[in-house]
Amino acid sequence: MVQRPCRVIEYDSGPEGTEGMEALINEWAAKGYLLHQAVRESTYQWVLIFCLHVSVEHPGSSPASLLANTC
Repeated sequence: MVQRPCRVIEYDSGPEGTEGMEALINEWAAKGYLLHQAVRESTYQWVLIFCLHVSVEHPGSSPASLLANTC
């Protein structure tokens, strides 16, 4: 089983709501991470868990680039 790198991000939505959370989710999605879980800790405090999407190739992670780095 391949383990995917994950990132845990604390987020404070504040009294304005979760619009900023959507922007944060989109920012991490642009980096190749998918929201795996959102845990509400209190009224405004959230913990967001993002995991690297396995079908997204990242610089230096393909077999061809790994081979190129060893030559």
